[in-house]
Amino acid sequence: MKPIKIALLLALGLVPAPALAQGLMFEYFTMITPNDTYNSRGQSVGDFCLAVQQDRANVHRFGNPDGDVVDPFFTTPERRAMIAGRCDYARGHHSLANIRSRFNGFVLVRVYGAGGVVSRVQILEAAG
Repeated sequence: MKPIKIALLLALGLVPAPALAQGLMFEYFTMITPNDTYNSRGQSVGDFCLAVQQDRANVHRFGNPDGDVVDPFFTTPERRAMIAGRCDYARGHHSLANIRSRFNGFVLVRVYGAGGVVSRVQILEAAG
């Protein structure tokens, strides 16, 4: 294919551009507490990822009741929705049953992605 033809196809968007590199966007420490295991309507959340998502809602929407670190990204419901389905965590240790029985899970959250789009949320146990 001639270079002019390739340039024209790229300009028209007919040839896919290379994907943006997926890197560490930011990280923060937080404590997942019993407050985070219930959504804004008082219903029990279904998994640990949803508890992390509710933790961010509690920070940004409801005045940070647990004194958690404020992250720079999960400030809107749309951004917090990017957490669901993208979590990577140790399922045995980080269980909702442990959290609800008054175990507070101090965790490091690493958010990966590019261009303001989250591709992965890694949750690691942290000392606290």
